[in-house]
Amino acid sequence: MKGTLIVFTIPRSKNGVSPASYSKFYRKLYGYNNSSHYGRYHKRIPGFLDNYKYVKYANGVIVTRTDASEAIVEFLKNNRAEVHHWDVEITDHEKKELEV
Repeated sequence: MKGTLIVFTIPRSKNGVSPASYSKFYRKLYGYNNSSHYGRYHKRIPGFLDNYKYVKYANGVIVTRTDASEAIVEFLKNNRAEVHHWDVEITDHEKKELEV
């Protein structure tokens, strides 16, 4: 079974990306847990990748299904990320995570 390995990075110094916008990008991509009123209320803010099945190995390294990879790569490029992607054979563990 084939999947897509996506490796991306945000080059901060080259594009003039501030640390705040760098953090904002990762929150928009992965989502985050929000708390308010001194930790009394908790809420999960969804990110772009919550719409797709993926396996995250590190920040900037994910494996996803081939049919979802085009939309993910396009989202990353629109947000000034340097993106590299390859079609790879996925393991049984990844098949289970991706529900192939």
